[in-house]
Amino acid sequence: MKPVLIMENISKTFPGVRALEGINFEIFPNEIVGLVGENGAGKSTLMKILAGVYQCDQGEITLRDQKVQVKNPQEARTLGIGMVFQEQAVLSNMMVYENIFLGREKIFTYNGLLNRRTMLKEAKKILQEIGIDLSLQAYLHELNFMERQMIEIARNIWLAHQAQVNNPLIILDEPTTVLEEEEIKRLFDKLRELKKKVSFIYISHRLKEVVELCDRVYVLKDGKNAGCFSHEEVTEEILRSRMVGREFHEEYYLISKQRKPAEKVVLEIRDCTKKGSFYNVSFQLHQGEILSLCGTVGSGKEELCRVLYGETKLNSGEIWIDGKRVNINSPSQAFALGIGYISEDRRNEGLILHLPVFENITLPIIHRLIRGLLIKREEQFRLSQEMMTKLQIKAPSPLVLCFNLSGGNQQKVVIAKWLLSNMKILIMSHPTRGVDVGAKHEIYALIRELAENGMAMIIMGDSFEEDIGLANRILVMKDGKISGVLDATILKPTPTDLIQYVV
Repeated sequence: MKPVLIMENISKTFPGVRALEGINFEIFPNEIVGLVGENGAGKSTLMKILAGVYQCDQGEITLRDQKVQVKNPQEARTLGIGMVFQEQAVLSNMMVYENIFLGREKIFTYNGLLNRRTMLKEAKKILQEIGIDLSLQAYLHELNFMERQMIEIARNIWLAHQAQVNNPLIILDEPTTVLEEEEIKRLFDKLRELKKKVSFIYISHRLKEVVELCDRVYVLKDGKNAGCFSHEEVTEEILRSRMVGREFHEEYYLISKQRKPAEKVVLEIRDCTKKGSFYNVSFQLHQGEILSLCGTVGSGKEELCRVLYGETKLNSGEIWIDGKRVNINSPSQAFALGIGYISEDRRNEGLILHLPVFENITLPIIHRLIRGLLIKREEQFRLSQEMMTKLQIKAPSPLVLCFNLSGGNQQKVVIAKWLLSNMKILIMSHPTRGVDVGAKHEIYALIRELAENGMAMIIMGDSFEEDIGLANRILVMKDGKISGVLDATILKPTPTDLIQYVV
């Protein structure tokens, strides 16, 4: 069987950075091929070359036995190459069938009028083909994340049909980032079914999922091939070792560096209720403590954290900081009280991507750097450089746009801006989401260091293991109430210990 795609000796250089060097990659019909590597390893660059976003400096692409030059995303689509990004390209205020044909409405326009009946008929046909049962006239905001992903896949398959391409190629970029376990299982079942018609490239930092799903897995490191493994031989340990170029001989969570928190209470929640979200919640947070909030989606943990950051308000209850009762009605009030919040959606809520690193890092304290009508640029630059060094942010200079950083380094920029702001309390929602194993290790070490220096943190981890490994104490929420409290400073509980309080 001949490959659908062959990428040979692909190289790409950006100013000051050798992103790819002699990469080889291929995919066969009816295959799901994994692509893994640390942040900055070159995964996104390679796929953007395939999708026509970038042009390679050297190398060849052979698609269905024909040498091609993918000059732009439009040309990629005509060649049957589609990409489903982590940040979904759908419009939530439009219906399912409208999103499937987004940007291609002209095909259904006759004498200046849009023939919606034909659109609905064609949409029904494509959804039936891929085995998705959705209301064509449902709005996208009514669907869950996985269903919206399937709409994007349907769009790409339809575009391939329009271009009269057999066996299209679809790139999935971190498709399970915000999915729950049951949704991941459903997605995998659907991908296994669809690979009879479509070849998939699956990019993910979740190595367990890659090992489970993919027929073959390519590893990139520092812009070079670091191995290719079949489903039969691949393991998480092999991938981890090839990705980082080293074995993790030291403790993964640095548990030996965990310290007992101080006695001082920096935050106290007393009988707090937010109707529809959580009820009569009470707990204390100590100086230097890492407190994990666990629970399923809808347990109330996310809403509780947003209350603490002033994004939504309590119906009843009290919040005390450093022994004084406070009212938090806005993020600016939370900031003034020394509370910072790191959202799981760093690209939309944590950063201004098209501003450089130094401006993002100093954004919360910009008022301190104004002299007259001018910003003290030298001081702004100096502070950002110090943070970049302290947090080991990998970027050629503070002038680099945040958009061009890897996910792990973007997250470090978000942490840096709150660290520079001298926060007493830091709330972190999924601090390592979309971050590779090496960057996770660095962020875990940083969280430990912040706690050791006296910062109190509330963390909603990406997994039970992450919550357990980082926390001094774990609060489990279920149906809007605290269902369990577990000490994790000395003797760590197991995931099984947590589950009994979660479900």
